Amino acid sequence: MNLAVNIGEKSYPIILEPGCAQKLPEILQQRFPGKKFVLITNRTIAALYAKLLNSWESQLDLKSFTVPDGEMYKNIETWSSILDFMLGSSLDRTSVAIAFGGGVVGDMTGFAAAVFLRGIDYIQVPTTLLAMVDSSIGGKTAIDHPLGKNLIGAFHPPRLVLVDPQFLDTLSPREFFSGYAELFKHGFVGGREMFKFVQKNHESMLSKNADILLEGIYKSLSVKANIVEQDQFETKGLRALLNLGHTFGHSLERFFNFGDILHGEAVYWGIKCAFETAKQLKLMTPENEATIDSLVSRMKMPNLPGAIDPKKIYEYMFMDKKTESGRLRFIIPVEPGKSVIIPDVPKEVIQSVLSIVFS
Repeated sequence: MNLAVNIGEKSYPIILEPGCAQKLPEILQQRFPGKKFVLITNRTIAALYAKLLNSWESQLDLKSFTVPDGEMYKNIETWSSILDFMLGSSLDRTSVAIAFGGGVVGDMTGFAAAVFLRGIDYIQVPTTLLAMVDSSIGGKTAIDHPLGKNLIGAFHPPRLVLVDPQFLDTLSPREFFSGYAELFKHGFVGGREMFKFVQKNHESMLSKNADILLEGIYKSLSVKANIVEQDQFETKGLRALLNLGHTFGHSLERFFNFGDILHGEAVYWGIKCAFETAKQLKLMTPENEATIDSLVSRMKMPNLPGAIDPKKIYEYMFMDKKTESGRLRFIIPVEPGKSVIIPDVPKEVIQSVLSIVFS
């Protein structure tokens, strides 16, 4: 099941196939003959897939570097250590970086590739559901800052994305559930057919029905690829729709110091907040509200690490990169499969939403 992100001369393919990771050396030798490779992964993946990594290293001119695992390490210090390793590895501008891991590894590797020698190619080999359906495609690369999430970064699309669903076999239940939030989110921005697919297959995908989950990953990739093709640099408003739930979610992540709550867990809460905002602003017909609620109400809400402070959550929203000229923008569901951008939602509405959702 192959597809592509068509963005002109920087278009790139997505290979979606169970077991395709075994073919990585062959694929890279065909696409990047004679090149040197540098692979970035985290300690968890390096331990789980040591045999696979050894196989890749035996077939490619490849050096590997391991970083700590977790969002809390997606910072300037870890990113700098990646660059230090790359600078000490005798690479040149034709070398290719490989991001082998989840969203944190993919974001940091992509950003390092964007600036190393003023830019080298890289590929994404995502190992988490979140990275497979969201962060590995689109070309957004970044690191976090103490003041907010993904505030330092660049647009730098990969040259190839290799999605092997078999990596999900070693993913923890919590990480799988967190990653599913991004697939679930696409049901509210990817059109009515995507909404119907998620509505029909929600429980089957959560229970890891292999065929249905594979179809869900493919459909989710297609939704994101289609949006990125139309608004690669998020200048037309369309790509911002992919941030449904993220203004609320990013604030939650910062509130809990980017460590105690996973990104997808925060997105679930963000989707619930966005739906409550739509209700308070009366943006849905009664029929659409009931249809959307029939899916939102089936979300199993993750536990929060502790009590939240609504005033702090609201304050942190203004450090989100989706803010424009000091104004908050929210992505709000209005119809099954359709969301819209709403600027300048009154403060009292947001405070009411936070009180209701987190009471």
